[in-house]
Amino acid sequence: MKLSNYIVLGAIALASPAFVACVDDLNVDPENPTTKTEITTPEELYSELAGVYGGLVFEGGIDVEDGGAGVYSRQYWNLQELATDETLIGSNWDDGGISELVFSTWSADNHWLFECFSRFNYQIAISNQFLRDLNAHGNLLPAEGDLSAKTLAAEARTIRALSYYHMIDIFGKGPWSTENDVVGNTPPTYSREELFDAVVADLADAIPSLVPAARQVYGRVSREAGYMLLAKLYLNSEVYTGKARWQECADACNKIRETIDDLAETYKYLFCATNDKYVGNGEILWAIPQDGTTLTTYGGTTYISGGSYRGDSKLLADLGVAVSGWAGPRVRQELSQALASNDKRRLIYEGEYTEDIQNLANQKQGYMCIKFVYTPENDYLNENNGYDKDGNKIPYCNTVFNPTDYPLFRLADTYLMLAECELNGAQNCNGLEMMNRVRKRAGLTNIGSLTKENILKERMCELYWEGHRRSDLIRFGKFAGSDYNWSWKGGNAAGANVSAHRNLYCIPKQFVSTLGQNPGYSN
Repeated sequence: MKLSNYIVLGAIALASPAFVACVDDLNVDPENPTTKTEITTPEELYSELAGVYGGLVFEGGIDVEDGGAGVYSRQYWNLQELATDETLIGSNWDDGGISELVFSTWSADNHWLFECFSRFNYQIAISNQFLRDLNAHGNLLPAEGDLSAKTLAAEARTIRALSYYHMIDIFGKGPWSTENDVVGNTPPTYSREELFDAVVADLADAIPSLVPAARQVYGRVSREAGYMLLAKLYLNSEVYTGKARWQECADACNKIRETIDDLAETYKYLFCATNDKYVGNGEILWAIPQDGTTLTTYGGTTYISGGSYRGDSKLLADLGVAVSGWAGPRVRQELSQALASNDKRRLIYEGEYTEDIQNLANQKQGYMCIKFVYTPENDYLNENNGYDKDGNKIPYCNTVFNPTDYPLFRLADTYLMLAECELNGAQNCNGLEMMNRVRKRAGLTNIGSLTKENILKERMCELYWEGHRRSDLIRFGKFAGSDYNWSWKGGNAAGANVSAHRNLYCIPKQFVSTLGQNPGYSN
């Protein structure tokens, strides 16, 4: 059975007695889960693991006003992108707390922070519960192979490590809990460095038991994906712990290159409806699977395609979708200006819009990002579906749900990480060559040397809207302070200074009594 089917089972299980999801050990206020007292078949364990994967796709499990807005990838994307020079949401959206993210003026009562922290905790909790059940009933599974208890445990530990990585990056500290802790006990609060050390040790131990991408089932975590997550932690180690780990980052990247070392030929096809062909044993090392019927989400690529689209029905039909866009995230002018007109990665619709945004309520200001589309590779421009009686293109999709998988990690990022490692003294990186490989696909000329400036710009042009920008700006010393002010930073149209304490988000007020608050914030 393909993973997608297991995820569907897991989604159903989130609200049924077939799924055990005790989350008290992470102090989350969840929807009331029911429990199954006994697991008797391998299929029940596989279905429970599907629920762990499904936690990255579906809503549910945490208490939010708008379930669709509570999806893991949407919560994480908002916190990683809206506060940067890549995107913003204007005042045409009256969602509470959004403007605070856009302006970098958030406070402890911002509901997006509470929901994001809750989502991370919930994902960790369901991973822990699956591992508990696996420890108790792993004898139902094969002793060896890709469906053994050891392999499935490694996958769950890696998914758990993803959420801990996000917690470390965004909030800087949190509760440390594993399957070995007693349910109901309050877990210890770990500092940023303590969380980093614990997660790196657990992930490094799990990676050898992951299935290599060449034989892994579509949608499941591969060994190469595990190495990429480990490399991401090492990449930001100096920010997290004060100690740089450039060589360890390069070594993890090179483990990926031992088995996967070719970029997709065409950049834009990595973000279309048939991008699953690049997932796993291709450039997309780890993706969150989506489709338009069963793996549907108001997060993921739906949010950053349909959620960002503006315009009339004819334009949207050209993009392959029948329903109207939400007029949400827009392109900030700094992103548009970074992408040259001859850069094949410039997937931006200018139309009748202006590049700069002086009035946040004016939906004609700010270009539209069309990086993520609803159409397949073989009909990218939606030209083969025919026309209706009025001469308009018939859309490829008749639903807002985008079938394009959400790329968490890509090989192009691995290459750019190697360039950064080389600049910081790591050996055996071939960093300049790696960066020029990325540029060659974009139709750009080679660069002759690596600098902080050209690496940071290249990361923007290659990885925009993929959920990396805030971390990159912080690592390069460009997020806080006044060294680099982009439009609407600090709530000023021309950009303004942001205090250094905002390199970390604050702990949501609901968790302060347990975890304490980050420096610079009031409770």
